Amino acid sequence: MALTLCLPLSALATPHHAAHHVVRHAKAKKASRTAATARPVLAVISGSIDAHSLLMPDQPYPLREWDGSLATLRATAQARTAPWLAAMIDNTTLYAACRDGVVQTLPAPSPSPASHMAATSPCGIQAGEESIVLAWDRGRLGDTAPDWSDFWDIARHPGKRALRLDPRGTLEIALMADGVAPRDVYSVLSSPSGVERAFRKLDQLKPYLVWWRTAEEASRIMNSGAALMLSTPFDRLADLGPKVSFAAQWRQSLRQKLSWAIPRNVPSDQTDAIIKMLRDQTPLHDDTQDAPQDGRDLGSLAMSDSFWAINFDALQKRFQTWLTATP
Repeated sequence: MALTLCLPLSALATPHHAAHHVVRHAKAKKASRTAATARPVLAVISGSIDAHSLLMPDQPYPLREWDGSLATLRATAQARTAPWLAAMIDNTTLYAACRDGVVQTLPAPSPSPASHMAATSPCGIQAGEESIVLAWDRGRLGDTAPDWSDFWDIARHPGKRALRLDPRGTLEIALMADGVAPRDVYSVLSSPSGVERAFRKLDQLKPYLVWWRTAEEASRIMNSGAALMLSTPFDRLADLGPKVSFAAQWRQSLRQKLSWAIPRNVPSDQTDAIIKMLRDQTPLHDDTQDAPQDGRDLGSLAMSDSFWAINFDALQKRFQTWLTATP
């Protein structure tokens, strides 16, 4: 929902411009009423509305999806009028946004029975989790779910693969495809040899890779058939066309924590109310309603906020170097 900024009309209009002045004045009055009655918006992760993965009882604000990127959040926080009261964001991006002052530092919550819901960042309020799954095209590959080792097996399953253009999640997937158990991923990735192991694994797949930056791009890859398999936020499967036959493999999926953050340009008189609503009603994201519920151990990997808070900058540089290196 866009907010309209009304500029004052000149008090002096010549007869030649009188009719034009009346039209402009009428439009300005209408725009003023629109701005005055505009409802604040909560920005939620892309795909979550279609996927019905938001648990928000009695939620009083309209929802708008966004791409989850730090660049978009930064641009929003720099706007003269805040278009969002709060944004749902993954915790590793929240760390950078909090560090750079893009979002507000929040007052500590009062001790309460729900205090375990507090996020670890001083700029965030817990907002649930999202899943990054392996999705495959059943129309070309069949109904048997592949795993990450199959993702790398170009000989048996020829075709393009798609991964997120980001070391976060991508390096973890590479190590699991190389046989590292989810519980051991971060201990391996914490050593220089483990980082090299992950990039050597990516080397094997590099000629066959296409990349997505945002969840919307992951959807476009599936809708166009540009890849046989890909990593994707699970919610994006709800946004596919009727003829698209991608399905999700939940085994060794990645679980990424989410938080609510309040952009720095939200006025203080609105900040207190939105913090209270978010903490009292705890609107959460949960995309596991379609995950297998038969008690099997899916071997999911909880992405480590603390690991990426420490290592993201260095591994991002290493990732960019790898991307641009010639074979």
